[in-house]
Amino acid sequence: MKEESLTDALFLSEKRRQILLFLLQGPKTIEEIKKHLDAKSSPIMVQMRILARNHLITEKSDVFMLTELGKSIVPEMISILDMFLVFDSCSDYWTDVDLEAFPTHLLNRIGELGQVHLYVPDRAHIFDCSRQVSEDLKDAESIIEISSVFRKTYIKDYLTIAEKGSNVSFILSKEVLDRIENEYPEVYYRYMRLDNVRFFIAPDMNLASCLITDKFVSLSLFTKDGLFYNHDLVSRSKSAINWGVDLFYHYRGLSTIHQLQE
Repeated sequence: MKEESLTDALFLSEKRRQILLFLLQGPKTIEEIKKHLDAKSSPIMVQMRILARNHLITEKSDVFMLTELGKSIVPEMISILDMFLVFDSCSDYWTDVDLEAFPTHLLNRIGELGQVHLYVPDRAHIFDCSRQVSEDLKDAESIIEISSVFRKTYIKDYLTIAEKGSNVSFILSKEVLDRIENEYPEVYYRYMRLDNVRFFIAPDMNLASCLITDKFVSLSLFTKDGLFYNHDLVSRSKSAINWGVDLFYHYRGLSTIHQLQE
């Protein structure tokens, strides 16, 4: 019988993955492993031998632990599995959109989005954000918006939240900011008079929109053909929010601050 490769050992058995993840917490006895997996010794030992042959685990005085190789590889395995989870959850969506919206280091961490949900407004509200996002926005204590598309929420919903004292930061394309200033001057000046609101102008970006609050992250991406349809890809996990904040810092580093001209 052909022996398993390292890749096979990592990804072709859920039981082996569970063992590795458990040992990532620290050395364990076989009894602890059996109890954790709710399994008998014989099938567990078969998987343990495969992991040992691939130098991922070792045993000393009846205690099993990750090798140095295992300690290095298992966290990377988790990252890859998290990425698979994100892409599998909305596979048709990810196939169609332009992932160049994200810098490489954040695309490599996209598994941090965790469980995502795709919301598309009904036809009567096709130019609005989804009902789910509108509801979640009401409780937001902070808002970050990175966008190269204009949305009506910038004119009403975000302003209402900002005037209640929540921090609001915009990173917008020049075209979007110009539209707010020229077509909605009253809204623009109300924003600019608030100390808790910041505007940044971004250079050309492939990202349509990313909304980050203290409660959730919502992404809207262009298709690979450069087209846009209104939608929200939402995650409410803490790791997703941290990922979104890092995306904000990336784009802020490329942007210039916009201030009210006296």
